[in-house]
Amino acid sequence: MQDSLEYTNVQELKYLDMVFCEALRLYPPGFRYGRTVDEDCEISGQPLPKGATVEFSIGFLHYDPEYWPEPHRFIPERFTAEARANRHPFVYLPFGAGPRSCVGIRLAQLEVKMALVNVLRRFNLVACAETKVPLELKSDVTLGPKNGIFLKITKREADNRS
Repeated sequence: MQDSLEYTNVQELKYLDMVFCEALRLYPPGFRYGRTVDEDCEISGQPLPKGATVEFSIGFLHYDPEYWPEPHRFIPERFTAEARANRHPFVYLPFGAGPRSCVGIRLAQLEVKMALVNVLRRFNLVACAETKVPLELKSDVTLGPKNGIFLKITKREADNRS
């Protein structure tokens, strides 16, 4: 990869994209969504009155073994182009979907990928014993690690130039 990062060359890192997507499947920051019913309706035989709030769990959906075999395993290959094409479009929703999905999805993905590439090019990251694996999670407004993530960070040899 070139020394300078740009939108186009970061987009070429297909495996990084798969890792990013699998991490968001396991740990979606928005783990549930709620919507208000605009008018009386019925969905799958269930009447929904106007004004009712419908909530659905992204966390539950992302761990559904019907769509995600071995749902607790980290398997980035779930996000190859072929795997994506063969999966229902609404079983992976870390940024929501439809007209109310996150407007900043592309910017968020680009920023995270560029940050990861910059960090991983220069440093090695290793989980310390204090980091519980699997992570214990807490849910406030977003989902996150209950007791933090502790890492040992060392400079990569190739970047030890002065």
